Amino acid sequence: MAGAGPLLRADFPKLYASRLAFLEELIGPDSWPEADNQWERYVSVKSSKKMREEFLQYAGFGLFNQMGENDSVTYDQMLQGPEKNVTHTLYGLGFQINFLTQIHDLDNLIAKNAPELGRSMRMSVQTLAAALWNGAYDTVTTADGQNLFSTAHTFIRGGGTFSNRSSTDASLGHTALETGLVNFRLQKDFMGNPMPLQPKTLLIPPALEPIAHELMNSNMRHDTTTHADSFVAGKLNIESWPFLTITTAWQILGRKEDMKIFWFWSFKPQTFHGFDFDRHTAKTKIMFVSSTVPVDPRGTYGSKGA
Repeated sequence: MAGAGPLLRADFPKLYASRLAFLEELIGPDSWPEADNQWERYVSVKSSKKMREEFLQYAGFGLFNQMGENDSVTYDQMLQGPEKNVTHTLYGLGFQINFLTQIHDLDNLIAKNAPELGRSMRMSVQTLAAALWNGAYDTVTTADGQNLFSTAHTFIRGGGTFSNRSSTDASLGHTALETGLVNFRLQKDFMGNPMPLQPKTLLIPPALEPIAHELMNSNMRHDTTTHADSFVAGKLNIESWPFLTITTAWQILGRKEDMKIFWFWSFKPQTFHGFDFDRHTAKTKIMFVSSTVPVDPRGTYGSKGA
């Protein structure tokens, strides 16, 4: 992407060459509330001083065998599983202010540059975090090589596969959510043993808010004429996130401590200032280094929807 030069008076003619005698108000992004920084609720945030992070999974022992009084014990061993690596990525953006733009700034446009750069940084971080979930059905993979939401995840011990995805990519509704909640509770560990994971959150895009509200807040099923009691009502906290781009997809999440999905800060956002003496131009930039990585699918269940 080509960079931009210093901010010149010609870039904002309405504030400089064509400026009216009185300007009522500058309206920009800061005229409205900023999106909630909710991405941190769906990943475990960690720090890193390394170039990359590596994860290795392993399975424990199998089940005990019945023994006779004089039998020898059976010996077992733990098994190495798949690995997952992620290399941290550098991000940055800045702005430059021309000398004449500074001294002729009657409307405090210059003062808005730094806050807007900070806003852009926060939007970039949240967009990067959401990209993990937006790609979870097609491009983002876990240690076993499957998409984060897949019907073909593999066990380490004993072989076989398991699913954390709707087999039909069902639309959000009572039957689909009921199936999802049951399958979430049936998740098993690397050896195929039951896990005590509890569903907590229904993560959705804004387009699914109406149906999610009905499902979570109605004590009767909305899809029958018998007014049967609803199994799903009140089971999950609804989290609507406008950074989700698949308008039909819905996800059931457990506690983030139970999900092996990570955001790494290798270098947290930091602001740097500089000055071009020859052109008398002020420069400001923000840089950060980060990565996201889903290591294991357990603690999640999803459907891309229809």
